[in-house]
This record gives sequence, structure tokens and C-alpha cells, in this order.
Amino acid sequence: MENFTSRILMISPNKFRNNELTIADNSFQSKQVNNTSISDNAISEFEKLKETILKKDISVHALDDDSEFDTPDAVFPNNWISFHKSHKAVLYPMYASNRRLERKSSTLEKLSNQGLNIEIIKDYSHFENDNKFLEGTGSVVLDRKNKFAYCSISSRSDDELFRLFCSEMNYKPIVFNSIYQSKPIYHTNVMMSICNNFSIICLDSIKDENQRRSVKANLKDSNLEIIDITIDQMCSFLGNSIQLIDSNYNPLLVMSSTAYDSISKSQFKIIEKYTDIIHSDIKTIEKNGGGSARCMIAEIF
Repeated sequence: MENFTSRILMISPNKFRNNELTIADNSFQSKQVNNTSISDNAISEFEKLKETILKKDISVHALDDDSEFDTPDAVFPNNWISFHKSHKAVLYPMYASNRRLERKSSTLEKLSNQGLNIEIIKDYSHFENDNKFLEGTGSVVLDRKNKFAYCSISSRSDDELFRLFCSEMNYKPIVFNSIYQSKPIYHTNVMMSICNNFSIICLDSIKDENQRRSVKANLKDSNLEIIDITIDQMCSFLGNSIQLIDSNYNPLLVMSSTAYDSISKSQFKIIEKYTDIIHSDIKTIEKNGGGSARCMIAEIF
């Protein structure tokens, strides 16, 4: 379980709203009118998820989004930064202009004040000047044990940049296309998750048979039991789950209550062979942000 972590970063949704700059290509983001209750509900949901995780003996560095910038999606920090062994980190180019402001926050300074001195080893943010984007572990689903990286190509996940990341970070690239409502799925981590001994994936979203067969074979060759979820389960954010461990290396799978309620009995049997599940209701964040529990968590190594 050394390839999973018991320490995470979460950012409070202090300025949360339905981001008008991300809705065009995010089919999971509902078109809702912004109001005060959306922000208040999002903060309440964030706090409940945080407390649920803390109760399971996982260290949570929960920071307020108190920057001066307009950052409605700051609750999803895994898109602009990923952490790697020995407190190293990578910064990423973001599709929406107001999401680029998230990198200007004092997050790294605050982590340093909490005893975590993070070293930035790669900064791909300058690729924004070339309209090339790769949004962290939203775009890139990492199999840290087997050193594979999975990426579904979209406007936020550039093929060339993904392959550069893999080359420089020593991962083997697995590239494919996934579709929902006739659009590329904006982030890979909506349709798949790599866990300790299994993978949750919506194979139906991969329309090309050769690509689907290749992805499936690679997961099997990596000794990951495949939980093939339906399109409806993907829309319930079951694919947007994240495997963590507690301080005693016990595995814990974190997801939303929406995702949890979508799990079938046969899928439960497989998951419970390998991990406990914890979940919390984050419907406001899911509907207005188009992301779920995995998007809200950046693993710290």
C-alpha cells in the first residue's frame, strides 16, 4: 500500500459557484443559477466530507481559499498540482482562465507553515500560452505501483503534453478517447479510478473497440480486478472515487454518497474484498462543479 497515502490536501469552497468558463465541455456540470445557498451548501458539504475522512485517521491539510482572486473551482486542487514521493510536486496548465488563478494561491506557503516543504520539480503551466492543457490528476489517472498513466484525450487533456509528462515522470502512457453525450469526457478521473487491487472504469464510454480492449488488457496485466461501471454509475461519480490509506495502512475508498448509492451488490462484493468505503453527501458540489470526491482531494506523498 506504499503507493497510496494517508495525507491529503483539501481546499474549502469559499468562493464556490457554477463556473461559467468550464460548463461548455463539462457534461457533468448542471446549468444552475448561482445564489448564496450554493456557496453555503458547498462549504457545509466540504466540512462534512472532511470530517468523515478525518474520523478514519487520515491527515487532512484543509486550507481556506482566502486569496484575492476569483477562483470558483478552488475546491478541486488536484487539477493544478500533483504530489509525488518525498514532497515533490508538479504544476499544470489549466483550460479555464479563472482556474489558472488557483496556482497563485498561498497553498504551498501554508503547507510549508504546517511542516510540509514542497519542491516543484516540473511546471507545465507555460503550455497555456500554446493552448495546451493537462489538468493534473483529473486528466491523468496514475497507477503509481505499475508506473502506468491513463489519459482520455479532451480539450483539457492534450496528447502531446501528456506524453511529455509520462516521459519526464517515468510513466508508460495509456492514451484513449472516452465519450459522453457526444463530447469527449473532460477529465479521465470521471470515468476511471485506480485502486489498490482493482480498477473502477466505465468501459462503455470508450467507443473504439481496439482502445477499449487495450485499456482492459492493460488493467488485467497490472493485476487489477476490473469493476466495469455503467454510464449511469459514471454520471453518479462512482468513477470519481479515490483510494487512500489510514495511518496503519488500512485501505479506505473515498466517494460521494451519490456514488455509493449507485453501487450494485456484485460490485460491493468485489470492492469489500479489498477496501472499506467511506462516503459523504456532496450533491451541490457535484451538480455545480461537475466533479466529485476524487476531484476534491490532492494526495500528498
